[in-house]
Amino acid sequence: MANSYTSLFAHVIFSAHNREPILTSEYRNRVWAYMGGIARLNRYRAIAIGGFIDHAHMLIKVPAVLPIAKAVQLLKAGSSKWVHENIRSLRQF
Repeated sequence: MANSYTSLFAHVIFSAHNREPILTSEYRNRVWAYMGGIARLNRYRAIAIGGFIDHAHMLIKVPAVLPIAKAVQLLKAGSSKWVHENIRSLRQF
């Protein structure tokens, strides 16, 4: 198809293990920044990242060649690994 254009946005929400209130303001900005880096590294765009003490929200713009499920998997796995390695007190993330 000539001249086609895809603009795919997804609102991703995921919670901490058992929705435990562990994302205190002390850690949130570091976690959000890392999640934005994961998006950049994997060539999709984080439009907005935020959340509360027990869950995270992310608005992402995903290219047509990347399945949304894969984008979310990369986000969750990458951020979880980083938190476990760098913020020992957030094991339940």
